[in-house]
Amino acid sequence: MPQLVGLMVVGAGLYAAYKAIGRIAQQVSEQMTRAEEELSRRTAEVRVAEKDLGVLEWDEAQQVYRPKRLR
Repeated sequence: MPQLVGLMVVGAGLYAAYKAIGRIAQQVSEQMTRAEEELSRRTAEVRVAEKDLGVLEWDEAQQVYRPKRLR
């Protein structure tokens, strides 16, 4: 009979540990979701507008494309 009581105590401990791990996993999942939302919001605020260089023309001397000069 004492073995049965010991087994019940061990089982209750394992069940409590299982529930605690489940709660911790849920908390970590929620924190990751909040962190991803924060990161996406910050990157949306920081976006830099692209510069429009207009029409480019090939510069033979420098071997690069440069903005076409207005004449």
